[in-house]
Amino acid sequence: MKTPKPPNCPFCGRIIDKPSYLPIGFSDLEAGICECGSVYVCDITGHNRGTAFLEALFIACAGDWDLALSLELDEDYKEIWVENYDLSSHSIIPYLSSEKKWSGVLLFIKLVDELRDYEMEKIKKLLIKEKDIIPQVEKKKLRKNEIEELINKEEISLLIAYHIAEPLNLNIFQKLLYHPDPIFRKKVIITLGKVSKNLVNIYPEKILELLKRLIYASADSAASAWGALEAVGEIIRNTEERFATFITNLLAFMKYPDQRPYALYAIYRVAEKNPQLLKRYSYLKLLNYIEDSSPLIQGLILKIFEVLKSREIFSYLNKVYLNETFDFFNYETLAFEKISLKTLVDKISKGAIANGKNSSK
Repeated sequence: MKTPKPPNCPFCGRIIDKPSYLPIGFSDLEAGICECGSVYVCDITGHNRGTAFLEALFIACAGDWDLALSLELDEDYKEIWVENYDLSSHSIIPYLSSEKKWSGVLLFIKLVDELRDYEMEKIKKLLIKEKDIIPQVEKKKLRKNEIEELINKEEISLLIAYHIAEPLNLNIFQKLLYHPDPIFRKKVIITLGKVSKNLVNIYPEKILELLKRLIYASADSAASAWGALEAVGEIIRNTEERFATFITNLLAFMKYPDQRPYALYAIYRVAEKNPQLLKRYSYLKLLNYIEDSSPLIQGLILKIFEVLKSREIFSYLNKVYLNETFDFFNYETLAFEKISLKTLVDKISKGAIANGKNSSK
């Protein structure tokens, strides 16, 4: 009688570790990485093979969607499917014609050497979990008003400590993103970014789950995006490249007029901290939304291109309503200030002239 056996990597023959939830995936499928560099993903039902395939490519490419979707089978990577896998026992169940067939499958993908060596370095950095000393606070589920009070008192270190002790507090924190006071809502967004910066080194999977919830909540037509989209930008800003792939989602929300202000604030915060990171994505699409848009939308796009120092904005400046103003949230003073579009256009134009003089020296 045949007995179950542990699964082996079909590329190197090593016995693999049980698939688990990796912080760099985009789905809820368990995955793993073999010592030889192959990536494997488990589909326990056998009915989500398409998702498993995309997940494996996504992980193998260290979260770079553009690279993942440009790869060619056999030329850039190999794929092998292993049938009859049971996740609970982490074993391959022999199948006889008279017995039940196990539906679980494992997909193994391995990039060609030159691609794999480069991407594995990036993957290792993304998977690092720092062994920080957990602050000495009690593990407790904070109430909404307790988190609100800590934010108002600017007790950031204590907030971080409570979230490290109990990461489920992120669920309560998320509810404050819908606070009716717009200034306090901005404070919540900023604080969530700071908490995420520290929590991501200990519970990266929790921050990934939070990002997905925020994106889904923003896409729900029955709900208001309010602070959700801006929080996505703030988390990207504070975690740098780890979750940069969600910039694509922020840009996609520009298609929806009601979501544009939130998406633009989120994109601005990323651009302000790391302009080169934003430039890896299709940021020039923002220029399509300048003409005939409200002063707020025009102003936010101008602010983004101001920090990007991108010359592509110049041919669109004549489409700006120069006699209008817009209310812009100043993240230093934590208050809204009125900005003239003409003043902003003049500032961008003068900056371009100054940069031109410097480059000609």
